[in-house]
Amino acid sequence: MATDVASRGLDIPSVDLVIQVEPPKDAETYIHRSGRTARAGRSGTCIAFYTIKQKMLIQAIENKAGIKMDKIGVPQPEQVIRASSRDILSSLKEVNQKVVPLFAEAADELIEQHEGNAQLALCQTLALLSGHHKEEMTHRSLLNGQEDCVTFQISMSKPFYSVSLIWNILRRYLPEKISGNIRGMRVFVDNTGACFDVLATDMERFEDIFAHEA
Repeated sequence: MATDVASRGLDIPSVDLVIQVEPPKDAETYIHRSGRTARAGRSGTCIAFYTIKQKMLIQAIENKAGIKMDKIGVPQPEQVIRASSRDILSSLKEVNQKVVPLFAEAADELIEQHEGNAQLALCQTLALLSGHHKEEMTHRSLLNGQEDCVTFQISMSKPFYSVSLIWNILRRYLPEKISGNIRGMRVFVDNTGACFDVLATDMERFEDIFAHEA
């Protein structure tokens, strides 16, 4: 951590984002690191990466510092692409308007290749500029980022006292080949539900079964 190397008395102005690659082992260190932003009445953001094994460190920091962090899962490919699209749109503001006419002929040819569909031609261009033009969209687990997994949750109206209740529900309605591949079961803190991963190949069947039961 650069903030650990630098003196605590060092004041660096205009810092609006702090990224911690892993959570520290004590609340004081977290506050020191995150405190590099949002000084003198300014607002700022602190992002801390953590693994499932480090979850207890995050909870300990929250309890001791009296704060509540927003937990965000691994970004899905769609979210990454949308973010890169916004970056491209922002960069377009830097284009000198005097050079734009030089691309008119190529633009007309591109639209013609798409049978006059200007939106499709533009989308293809943005895909190329984003660098995601050769990638096939894949699902990722929100729990651990594993590819080809989709995260679902089951919520109950009242707290339950054993995760076996969730497993019994899943095994009751799902074929064994689907329920047997469910992984990463995590129970909510208040015991009113759980989340888990389903293989992407089983996603549609999973949704159809519970939509029918509902």
